[in-house]
Amino acid sequence: MKLAGRLAAAIEVLETLEAQRRPVAHVLKDWGHAHRFAGSGDRNAIGNLVYDALRHRRSLAARMGDDSARAAILAVVHFLPGYLDGPLPDFAGDAHAPEPLSEAERAALAAPAPEMEPAVAANCSDWLWPMMQRVFGDDTQAQLGAMAARAPLDLRVNLLRSKPERIDKALSRYTPKADLAFPAMRRIEPLEGFGRAPHIASDEAFQKGWIEIQDAGSQLAAELAFCSGRSRTILDFCTGAGGKALALSGLMAGQGQVFAHDADRRRMADLWPRVKRSGAHNIQVIDPDALERHELSSHGADCVLLDAPCTGTGTWRRSPDTKWRVAEGSLADRMAEQNIVLAQGAKLVRPGGRLVHITCSLLAEENEDRVVAFLASHGDFAPMAAEALMGSLDRPDVPRWLPSVALDRHAGGALGIRLTPLTSATDGFFIACMTRAGA
Repeated sequence: MKLAGRLAAAIEVLETLEAQRRPVAHVLKDWGHAHRFAGSGDRNAIGNLVYDALRHRRSLAARMGDDSARAAILAVVHFLPGYLDGPLPDFAGDAHAPEPLSEAERAALAAPAPEMEPAVAANCSDWLWPMMQRVFGDDTQAQLGAMAARAPLDLRVNLLRSKPERIDKALSRYTPKADLAFPAMRRIEPLEGFGRAPHIASDEAFQKGWIEIQDAGSQLAAELAFCSGRSRTILDFCTGAGGKALALSGLMAGQGQVFAHDADRRRMADLWPRVKRSGAHNIQVIDPDALERHELSSHGADCVLLDAPCTGTGTWRRSPDTKWRVAEGSLADRMAEQNIVLAQGAKLVRPGGRLVHITCSLLAEENEDRVVAFLASHGDFAPMAAEALMGSLDRPDVPRWLPSVALDRHAGGALGIRLTPLTSATDGFFIACMTRAGA
């Protein structure tokens, strides 16, 4: 496909997405099935255009004076780096191209960027902007600007299957970067424009279980859950596809026991093949219906990790469509679910053990507020200060992080840490650790 055909396809996909409000990955997949002539390179290019349009939706609409899908795709290819070597072509006479540019579109593409309201420039919904300001203050626009960038491809080396030097040699053609702050991470930086990231899932190193795809922030969350108490038994209570359970198994070198559980067994469908591929022998999957009868219900675990349900505001780089789908009602629902999950998880922490609350959200309403509400009704739990939590890693190189928002009697940093693309070069995460009284 030529550029004109790719632009027309991207406009079609974005219009379908806005009409149906489905996950963007599903809409792109359906378009590919319906247009078999499009090769993998074309589908990747169309996906890049659509994802970038979603990342910068409000600011692009402001530049164009038009919030249509067509205006967004034209603005992406014209304003964002890496797409064009020269001016945008006219499209006249190309049967597969969008309609030729109008005079208004030409003027908008040639004009300097206009003054924008902060929420518009930061590509954030108006109703979410005050909540982001509560967390980031004067840095809100910079923090959310980083949330609109493309995300890198982060890999976790699996020492249960191979050695670092062997893994690095296998990945050398991708020129991955290492970072002392994330010892098990290898990062492949994103490309601009139509640049194509490697399909790691088809790579030999992935198929052999030497590596897993996992954001550096998620890797750190698992590391903190393990290191904060040197736990021997850990329950990953909301395991989903099991990324953190697999990371914990690796950190424990196959020793101890990692229990993986999720209230919805369908979310664990990918866990089984991942466990087999990873070579992890200390992961025990607990069926949702069997938890009440399991020994954990009576004996408890040293550490219970809660990757709690949330709005996912920390994942906007990778899932930019969700930023426009999240609504005030869904935020209230997630907050209520978090309260329930925290109370359920607390019952499974043995005396002297730890409860680790993790979200991929930036909002204090889903993070600090939930921890404070939990502590108010669970007097046998106390928060672990951020400095002590990071100190549990016991190494000089630790990621940059933001202290928690100060609430009530809790000083800044007393409730956990916040990771962001701008601060720590990770997805957005909140991590809090609470210890239960007793021995």
